[in-house]
Amino acid sequence: MIYNKFCSIITVFVAAFFLSSCSITTAPTEASSATTGQTTDASSELTSSTSSQDDDDGVDTEAVEVEEFVSLNFSQLRSDMSVGEGEYLTSLASLLAIDDADKGRFYAMTKSNFNQLFISSQTTPKELIVHLKQEVALARI
Repeated sequence: MIYNKFCSIITVFVAAFFLSSCSITTAPTEASSATTGQTTDASSELTSSTSSQDDDDGVDTEAVEVEEFVSLNFSQLRSDMSVGEGEYLTSLASLLAIDDADKGRFYAMTKSNFNQLFISSQTTPKELIVHLKQEVALARI
């Protein structure tokens, strides 16, 4: 009789533990799903509009995308360019349609010509784009 009560009490505690753990694991799963969904949406929005063609208004969408990317990621690009590598610099090379064969030279050029790209601490994203296009043309990349 005591054994049966003991087993019943243990069974209740085990069942309560397992049932309570279900609610604990639901929240992290939902949170990670939401984060993954947002990341996927952002990636899809960027890659779905990365053509180098003019839109209906005659605006060069590639130039607009480059300007937006540089503006949003300016400090990270500055950091990547100072060392000649990094995910933001790689993304910029793709947006600028740098050939895969030339990407190594492009990365090295941003490092070696960092002072020409960022003439002062007040360099703006638009100025960086102008300087970068000049350096790319000079390096024939």
